[in-house]
Amino acid sequence: MSHPASTAGITAQGMADALDADLELLDELRQAAPQQDADGQPRWPAVDPSRPVGKGNPPRGRRSQSHKPRASHMEVETRIAEAQLWIAQRLPLAVIREKAAQNWGISNIKTISKYLALARQRMVQELLTDRRRHQAEQIFALNECARRAMEAEQFNAAVGAFRVIAEIGGLLRAPLKPPESVPGGRL
Repeated sequence: MSHPASTAGITAQGMADALDADLELLDELRQAAPQQDADGQPRWPAVDPSRPVGKGNPPRGRRSQSHKPRASHMEVETRIAEAQLWIAQRLPLAVIREKAAQNWGISNIKTISKYLALARQRMVQELLTDRRRHQAEQIFALNECARRAMEAEQFNAAVGAFRVIAEIGGLLRAPLKPPESVPGGRL
């Protein structure tokens, strides 16, 4: 059995790696306009007509009607939140692709996969950071159940709720129920 401090170090390293991957994906998705207006819409630099058309000076007026510029920072965050919702709803990948094409105008599966990977990483990070808050909410709810059980003179239920609270808090070393004895002998 490993020591708790060693597993905590591995978890912290894993979290740091996940955060680095998260930042890399965000930077890749945010290779958008360098400036934004007050509404978060991207501002694209104007084309210089005195320079010849080339890599640094793209051609003018040849984009198709369906062309959309890269997403702004706000739009990327909205897409990640929407992808988290779809993952939480356990939608099939085919449905997610349809919704991404409909809502975001993206049909490239690699781009959709990047958004989904980033959404999954964020969900895991939120679960790890919110673990203590969830434990506190559970303890509070169980404490309320125990109080109501005592008021209704349901003392066995109150004792059970307090034992579960102690188990969540790590105060008990023994399990809630002892192991059943073996018939005709000792354990």
